Amino acid sequence: MSQQLYEQMGRFRQKVIRLVIFENKSIYETAIACGCSAEKVKRVIKKWKALSKYKSPASAEVINK
Repeated sequence: MSQQLYEQMGRFRQKVIRLVIFENKSIYETAIACGCSAEKVKRVIKKWKALSKYKSPASAEVINK
């Protein structure tokens, strides 16, 4: 996980990522805790996974070649 990428996100996204990824809460538990819909939680996680995959060192090497 990229700490810089995490810190660049807003408080809401950080909270969602912390609950789902680090604390292993379900999407529905996270939605209740954040006061939003499960669809919004899914969108945040989808974006996080895409960004963290793109920003990983292995993918950066492939892009630079």
